[in-house]
Amino acid sequence: MMDSQDPIKAIDESNLTSKHYRWTTLSAMGDFLDAGSIVAGAASVSVWSSYFHLSPLLLGIIASLSPNAFAAGIGALVAGPLGDKYGRKAIYMYDLIFYAIGALIITFSINYFMLVLGYIIVGLTVGIDVPTSWSLIAEYAPRKHRGRLMSFTNLFWYIGPIVILLIGIATTPLGVVSFRVLFGLLAIVSIVTWLLRRGLIESPRWAAVKGKEEIVKKVLDELGENVSVKTSKSESKAKWSDMFKYWKGLAFMIPIYIFWGIPAGTFGFFLPFFIEDIGAKSPITGDLVQIAWFVTAIIGVVAVYMQLSDKVNRKVLYAIGSAICAIGFALPIGLPFKILWVALFNVFLFGFGHGMALWPQTRVWSVELFPTEIRNTAQGFIWAWMRISLGIWSLFVLDIINAIGYSAVAAIATSFFIMNIILGLLIGPSSQGKSLEEVIKEFYGGKVPASPPVSK
Repeated sequence: MMDSQDPIKAIDESNLTSKHYRWTTLSAMGDFLDAGSIVAGAASVSVWSSYFHLSPLLLGIIASLSPNAFAAGIGALVAGPLGDKYGRKAIYMYDLIFYAIGALIITFSINYFMLVLGYIIVGLTVGIDVPTSWSLIAEYAPRKHRGRLMSFTNLFWYIGPIVILLIGIATTPLGVVSFRVLFGLLAIVSIVTWLLRRGLIESPRWAAVKGKEEIVKKVLDELGENVSVKTSKSESKAKWSDMFKYWKGLAFMIPIYIFWGIPAGTFGFFLPFFIEDIGAKSPITGDLVQIAWFVTAIIGVVAVYMQLSDKVNRKVLYAIGSAICAIGFALPIGLPFKILWVALFNVFLFGFGHGMALWPQTRVWSVELFPTEIRNTAQGFIWAWMRISLGIWSLFVLDIINAIGYSAVAAIATSFFIMNIILGLLIGPSSQGKSLEEVIKEFYGGKVPASPPVSK
């Protein structure tokens, strides 16, 4: 006999299984490819500079048009509404094919224009893929394990660069061939991921909104939940402008994304330049310091966020992580970054602080504060603000450092993280252990209906 329990509630109350981990791993590969492409570019900057005879301005243009900035932002803006209209999995049918094309163009680049074209294509596709991944994971995750599963996206974002940097170090003696190996590898990984994703599920919440009972039933069957399914298709179609009904969520998420994203994106692409200040002229030294940054972030995710995010007050955890990041950047305001221990203090505290809470919690809140009908649209819109802001910053960051020094970057980052603390504590919801619908109802004071139209 079939249980008459609400199917969405059954998904929320389900036990964490190997299925959840498999789906999450495949979804989180978008983050691996996103970060991998950013860091592959950072690791190749010195080679590109000499081989293509690039000025600081041309390097800044590459950084601003890369997956780290404008291109990803535009991709997210375009794909957000498509994911809400056609489904999360529908995005996965094509995006990584284009990623592979872009990566191959970079691999075989013989001039600056091919390099930029390939990087733009790669950037557009990660902008399409990554926010969609977050929506999908959040919509099938059990309510008591959402933070844990979402943190896998952060974990893969850190693992991707480590793999790429280690290969970059190993291929450094190859000279110009090194960057071709890195982006060729990313092309291969993207195709393999695309093939494996053929077996991914569609979002049960999206399917419920669209009245697609067979998809909801398939997810429940895979989870071993014997629940009858009956859905009622939403009568009104969600519009792009509906996102602005949730202005409180946008007003909270956009600033905290930007305040985190600019310092993190600066480290992700420009850290090798900063490391030169401590007398490390070898690109390998810069790569090793970046690896150390990512390793400390992984420690933060695994040791702290994965263990605590679904159990303790998330806004307090977020504030602590932000404070650690602020302390890490406060020291080099007054002391030169070229002093080795000052640089390492900055790198390690920033890595651990944003890994233990700041970055994973930002992602979790971003999927929790918008209903299923416009969740992907909102993800794309918020993410685009962060990446486009980072693109503008990337055009000027090297000039700022040359004119004022790293202390200016440190002061800006410190002030940003202080703002994260304030906003997180004042506005951030304590969403641990709650369903997506409960979080939205509480955050908006019960004034905005958020539950998908699912009936028994």
